[in-house]
Amino acid sequence: MYFFRAVGSLLLAAMPYLVHATPPQKVPSEASRAGKLIFLEQDEEMRLALGAAPEHLRAQATVYVFKSQGYQMVRQGSNNVVCLVNRDGQQTGSDILRPTCWDAEGSATIVPVMLRVGELLAQGKPALEIKHDIDDGFSKGRFSSPRKTGVAYMLLGDIRYDSATKVVTTLFHPHYMIYAPGVTNSDIGLTKAAQDNHSNLPFIFAGYSGGAHTAYLIIAASLGHSTP
Repeated sequence: MYFFRAVGSLLLAAMPYLVHATPPQKVPSEASRAGKLIFLEQDEEMRLALGAAPEHLRAQATVYVFKSQGYQMVRQGSNNVVCLVNRDGQQTGSDILRPTCWDAEGSATIVPVMLRVGELLAQGKPALEIKHDIDDGFSKGRFSSPRKTGVAYMLLGDIRYDSATKVVTTLFHPHYMIYAPGVTNSDIGLTKAAQDNHSNLPFIFAGYSGGAHTAYLIIAASLGHSTP
Protein backbone atom coordinates (compact mmCIF):
# COMPACT_ATOMS: atom_id res chain seq x y z
CA MET A 1 0.00 0.00 0.00
CA TYR A 2 2.88 2.37 0.73
CA PHE A 3 4.11 2.05 -2.86
CA PHE A 4 0.74 2.89 -4.37
CA ARG A 5 0.11 5.84 -2.03
CA ALA A 6 3.54 7.26 -2.80
CA VAL A 7 3.11 7.18 -6.58
CA GLY A 8 -0.61 7.86 -6.75
CA SER A 9 -0.33 11.58 -7.39
CA LEU A 10 2.38 11.03 -10.00
CA LEU A 11 0.22 8.52 -11.84
CA LEU A 12 -2.71 10.91 -11.94
CA ALA A 13 -0.55 13.67 -13.37
CA ALA A 14 1.00 11.39 -15.96
CA MET A 15 -2.10 9.40 -16.91
CA PRO A 16 -2.45 10.94 -20.40
CA TYR A 17 1.01 9.60 -21.24
CA LEU A 18 0.82 6.09 -19.81
CA VAL A 19 1.54 3.25 -22.19
CA HIS A 20 1.20 -0.51 -22.09
CA ALA A 21 3.73 -1.82 -24.61
CA THR A 22 6.82 -3.28 -22.96
CA PRO A 23 10.36 -2.78 -24.30
CA PRO A 24 11.69 -5.86 -26.09
CA GLN A 25 13.87 -8.11 -23.93
CA LYS A 26 15.22 -11.56 -24.77
CA VAL A 27 15.13 -14.36 -22.21
CA PRO A 28 18.66 -15.54 -21.29
CA SER A 29 19.52 -19.05 -22.43
CA GLU A 30 22.58 -21.27 -22.14
CA ALA A 31 23.67 -20.17 -25.61
CA SER A 32 22.99 -16.46 -25.14
CA ARG A 33 26.22 -14.49 -25.15
CA ALA A 34 27.07 -10.86 -25.66
CA GLY A 35 27.87 -9.88 -29.21
CA LYS A 36 30.45 -7.25 -30.04
CA LEU A 37 30.55 -4.87 -27.09
CA ILE A 38 29.63 -1.27 -27.81
CA PHE A 39 32.25 1.30 -26.86
CA LEU A 40 31.67 5.00 -27.40
CA GLU A 41 33.94 8.01 -27.15
CA GLN A 42 33.93 9.12 -23.52
CA ASP A 43 32.50 12.58 -24.16
CA GLU A 44 29.74 11.15 -26.33
CA GLU A 45 28.82 8.46 -23.81
CA MET A 46 28.71 11.08 -21.06
CA ARG A 47 26.41 13.20 -23.20
CA LEU A 48 24.04 10.29 -23.76
CA ALA A 49 24.11 9.24 -20.11
CA LEU A 50 23.33 12.74 -18.85
CA GLY A 51 20.64 13.16 -21.50
CA ALA A 52 18.56 10.62 -19.61
CA ALA A 53 18.08 13.04 -16.70
CA PRO A 54 16.00 16.20 -16.41
CA GLU A 55 18.14 19.26 -17.07
CA HIS A 56 18.26 20.40 -13.44
CA LEU A 57 19.94 17.15 -12.32
CA ARG A 58 22.71 16.87 -14.91
CA ALA A 59 25.40 19.26 -13.72
CA GLN A 60 25.88 17.56 -10.34
CA ALA A 61 25.26 13.93 -11.37
CA THR A 62 27.85 11.16 -11.11
CA VAL A 63 28.65 9.58 -14.49
CA TYR A 64 29.98 6.14 -15.41
CA VAL A 65 31.33 5.21 -18.85
CA PHE A 66 31.71 1.68 -20.22
CA LYS A 67 35.33 0.69 -20.86
CA SER A 68 37.27 -2.54 -21.42
CA GLN A 69 36.99 -3.60 -17.76
CA GLY A 70 33.36 -2.56 -17.38
CA TYR A 71 31.89 0.67 -16.07
CA GLN A 72 34.30 3.26 -14.70
CA MET A 73 33.39 6.46 -12.89
CA VAL A 74 34.54 9.43 -14.94
CA ARG A 75 32.84 12.15 -12.92
CA GLN A 76 31.99 12.25 -9.23
CA GLY A 77 28.78 14.16 -8.61
CA SER A 78 27.23 15.71 -5.53
CA ASN A 79 23.45 15.22 -5.85
CA ASN A 80 23.27 11.41 -5.35
CA VAL A 81 22.12 10.90 -8.95
CA VAL A 82 24.06 8.34 -11.03
CA CYS A 83 23.91 8.24 -14.82
CA LEU A 84 25.21 5.63 -17.24
CA VAL A 85 24.37 4.07 -20.59
CA ASN A 86 22.86 0.73 -19.59
CA ARG A 87 23.98 -2.17 -21.80
CA ASP A 88 21.94 -4.83 -19.99
CA GLY A 89 20.52 -6.16 -23.26
CA GLN A 90 23.96 -6.83 -24.75
CA GLN A 91 24.20 -10.06 -22.78
CA THR A 92 21.64 -11.52 -25.19
CA GLY A 93 23.14 -9.93 -28.29
CA SER A 94 21.00 -6.77 -28.41
CA ASP A 95 22.56 -3.53 -29.61
CA ILE A 96 19.97 -1.40 -27.81
CA LEU A 97 21.39 1.18 -25.40
CA ARG A 98 19.41 2.51 -22.44
CA PRO A 99 20.78 5.77 -21.02
CA THR A 100 19.48 5.91 -17.44
CA CYS A 101 19.85 8.17 -14.41
CA TRP A 102 18.86 6.87 -10.98
CA ASP A 103 17.94 8.92 -7.93
CA ALA A 104 19.64 8.36 -4.56
CA GLU A 105 17.70 5.18 -3.74
CA GLY A 106 18.29 3.62 -7.13
CA SER A 107 21.94 4.66 -7.05
CA ALA A 108 22.36 2.80 -3.76
CA THR A 109 20.50 -0.36 -4.77
CA ILE A 110 20.06 -0.83 -8.53
CA VAL A 111 23.24 0.80 -9.83
CA PRO A 112 25.50 -1.80 -8.12
CA VAL A 113 23.61 -4.45 -10.10
CA MET A 114 24.19 -2.57 -13.35
CA LEU A 115 27.89 -2.13 -12.56
CA ARG A 116 28.25 -5.86 -11.91
CA VAL A 117 26.48 -6.69 -15.17
CA GLY A 118 28.88 -4.36 -16.98
CA GLU A 119 31.86 -6.07 -15.35
CA LEU A 120 30.63 -9.51 -16.42
CA LEU A 121 29.84 -8.30 -19.94
CA ALA A 122 33.39 -6.99 -20.25
CA GLN A 123 34.64 -10.43 -19.22
CA GLY A 124 32.59 -12.04 -21.99
CA LYS A 125 30.36 -14.02 -19.64
CA PRO A 126 27.24 -15.65 -21.17
CA ALA A 127 23.78 -14.39 -20.24
CA LEU A 128 22.86 -17.37 -18.08
CA GLU A 129 26.02 -16.98 -16.00
CA ILE A 130 25.28 -13.28 -15.56
CA LYS A 131 21.74 -14.11 -14.45
CA HIS A 132 22.98 -16.68 -11.92
CA ASP A 133 25.54 -14.21 -10.57
CA ILE A 134 22.96 -11.46 -10.08
CA ASP A 135 20.38 -13.84 -8.57
CA ASP A 136 23.06 -15.15 -6.20
CA GLY A 137 23.91 -11.59 -5.24
CA PHE A 138 20.34 -10.92 -4.19
CA SER A 139 20.01 -14.20 -2.31
CA LYS A 140 23.25 -13.63 -0.38
CA GLY A 141 22.67 -9.95 0.35
CA ARG A 142 25.29 -8.45 -1.97
CA PHE A 143 22.45 -6.66 -3.74
CA SER A 144 19.17 -5.33 -2.41
CA SER A 145 15.95 -4.06 -3.93
CA PRO A 146 14.98 -0.40 -3.55
CA ARG A 147 13.74 0.13 0.01
CA LYS A 148 11.40 2.99 -0.81
CA THR A 149 9.72 4.61 -3.77
CA GLY A 150 11.95 6.49 -6.18
CA VAL A 151 12.51 7.14 -9.86
CA ALA A 152 14.95 6.33 -12.63
CA TYR A 153 14.92 8.65 -15.62
CA MET A 154 15.15 7.48 -19.23
CA LEU A 155 14.37 10.71 -21.04
CA LEU A 156 16.18 9.65 -24.21
CA GLY A 157 14.27 6.38 -24.25
CA ASP A 158 15.76 3.13 -25.54
CA ILE A 159 18.09 3.98 -28.39
CA ARG A 160 20.33 2.65 -31.12
CA TYR A 161 23.50 4.68 -31.66
CA ASP A 162 25.47 4.94 -34.90
CA SER A 163 29.06 5.69 -33.91
CA ALA A 164 30.01 6.73 -37.44
CA THR A 165 27.32 9.36 -37.87
CA LYS A 166 26.50 9.93 -34.17
CA VAL A 167 22.84 9.54 -35.09
CA VAL A 168 20.57 8.41 -32.26
CA THR A 169 17.48 6.41 -33.21
CA THR A 170 14.76 6.14 -30.57
CA LEU A 171 13.36 2.60 -30.36
CA PHE A 172 11.20 3.01 -27.25
CA HIS A 173 9.92 6.40 -26.17
CA PRO A 174 11.29 8.48 -23.26
CA HIS A 175 9.90 7.38 -19.91
CA TYR A 176 10.11 7.43 -16.13
CA MET A 177 10.62 4.22 -14.15
CA ILE A 178 9.16 4.09 -10.63
CA TYR A 179 10.71 1.42 -8.39
CA ALA A 180 8.24 -1.40 -7.83
CA PRO A 181 10.18 -4.45 -6.57
CA GLY A 182 8.02 -7.54 -6.33
CA VAL A 183 5.02 -5.84 -7.95
CA THR A 184 3.44 -7.58 -10.94
CA ASN A 185 0.91 -6.53 -13.54
CA SER A 186 -1.59 -8.77 -11.76
CA ASP A 187 -1.03 -6.77 -8.57
CA ILE A 188 -2.18 -3.61 -10.32
CA GLY A 189 -5.11 -5.41 -11.95
CA LEU A 190 -3.66 -5.37 -15.44
CA THR A 191 -5.00 -8.01 -17.81
CA LYS A 192 -4.57 -8.52 -21.53
CA ALA A 193 -8.21 -7.66 -22.07
CA ALA A 194 -7.77 -4.44 -20.12
CA GLN A 195 -4.70 -3.55 -22.17
CA ASP A 196 -6.57 -4.21 -25.40
CA ASN A 197 -9.45 -1.97 -24.33
CA HIS A 198 -7.52 0.81 -22.58
CA SER A 199 -4.14 1.69 -24.04
CA ASN A 200 -3.41 4.30 -21.35
CA LEU A 201 -3.00 1.82 -18.49
CA PRO A 202 0.32 1.65 -16.57
CA PHE A 203 2.40 -1.51 -16.63
CA ILE A 204 5.15 -3.26 -14.70
CA PHE A 205 8.44 -4.17 -16.40
CA ALA A 206 10.79 -6.68 -14.77
CA GLY A 207 12.96 -7.58 -17.76
CA TYR A 208 16.26 -6.16 -16.56
CA SER A 209 18.93 -8.07 -14.63
CA GLY A 210 17.51 -8.65 -11.17
CA GLY A 211 14.04 -9.47 -12.47
CA ALA A 212 11.33 -8.80 -9.89
CA HIS A 213 13.97 -7.42 -7.49
CA THR A 214 14.43 -4.46 -9.83
CA ALA A 215 10.95 -4.19 -11.34
CA TYR A 216 9.69 -0.79 -12.46
CA LEU A 217 6.36 0.89 -13.09
CA ILE A 218 6.76 2.46 -16.55
CA ILE A 219 5.30 5.91 -17.24
CA ALA A 220 5.83 7.66 -20.56
CA ALA A 221 7.43 11.10 -20.40
CA SER A 222 5.77 14.13 -21.92
CA LEU A 223 7.39 16.02 -24.79
CA GLY A 224 9.64 19.00 -24.27
CA HIS A 225 12.75 17.34 -22.80
CA SER A 226 16.00 19.00 -23.86
CA THR A 227 19.25 17.08 -24.43
CA PRO A 228 22.73 18.26 -23.37
